[in-house]
Formats: sequence, structure tokens, C-alpha cells
Amino acid sequence: MQIDNTLLDQITQNILGVFNKVGLTQEEITRKINDVMRDVVERFDLVLRDEFDAATELLSNTRIKIEQLEKRVAELEASVVAKGDGDQS
Repeated sequence: MQIDNTLLDQITQNILGVFNKVGLTQEEITRKINDVMRDVVERFDLVLRDEFDAATELLSNTRIKIEQLEKRVAELEASVVAKGDGDQS
């Protein structure tokens, strides 16, 4: 999902304006915005980029191992069939 940067800038300016009117410091504003964003992330059940990257790498590695195991099973099945054909001759 692509978010329009001008919209985000406008929202940010509105939020900062409200907090400035209330008389909060830059540090307090930053902390409150971080709290709100953390709540949003938790509510939407989003994951952090590093968690996503780690899961993607794990999935990729698992897929490679599965392909290797499938190849090995096919080789073993072919070996069993070949031995079975040799016994019947």
C-alpha cells in the first residue's frame, strides 16, 4: 500500500500544531507520537521489517531444504525400483 507523502506531512503538521497548542515539549510530542504509532502497529498486527526479513530468509532456506529432500527421496525411490528390477531378472 502506497501512502501519499504530502498527506503524511499534513497530518504530521496538524498533530504537531495540536501538541504545540497544548504546550508540550518536542520530547513529549515525540514520545506521544511513538506511543500512538506503536498502538497502531499492534492493532493492525503488523511486523517490523527485520522480523519480516528474518521470516523470509527462514522460508527461503526451508524451501531449499525441502527441494533437496524431494530430490533425495526421488533418488532413493529410483534406487529401490532399480534394485527391484535387478532381483526379478
